Amino acid sequence: MVIAANVIDFLAALIQVSTGAVKKKSRILIMQIVQLIMQGVAMLLLGGVTGAVSNVLSCVRNYICYKEKLNLPWKIFFIAASIVMTILLNDQGLLGIIPAAVCTVYIIFMDIKDPIKFKILVMLTFIPWCIYHFVLGSYTGAIFDAVTIITNLFTIVRMKKG
Repeated sequence: MVIAANVIDFLAALIQVSTGAVKKKSRILIMQIVQLIMQGVAMLLLGGVTGAVSNVLSCVRNYICYKEKLNLPWKIFFIAASIVMTILLNDQGLLGIIPAAVCTVYIIFMDIKDPIKFKILVMLTFIPWCIYHFVLGSYTGAIFDAVTIITNLFTIVRMKKG
């Protein structure tokens, strides 16, 4: 299972890293939906139920944001759903809380219009996912989380210069 999960996560990670070079928010959100579905499958194979559930919620959330329909009631719904599902399904202790915590922070700020600030948000929310993936045994996920953080950092610097 570990090998299969890491292969799936590797393919998802290729999509994830490529989002670091994308400047348009709508394209990032669509790419993330595909990546999140694949990573959700990998997390389920590794026993990361809260991470997989978080990814499913994130797919729907990203779609609503892509359609520019994300408003306060939707944000509250997704945050509440993430927290409730984590309470109900978490069997990983503190590790299992990471997806809900990251989801909450991301949802609160994801409708930022400034593309540089949005990329900073994406970059910062990948740091806890990097830890989650590593501890879960998704080593390809953890490595590519780190690469995504670096790619976003370089893109932010390029965006500020240009």
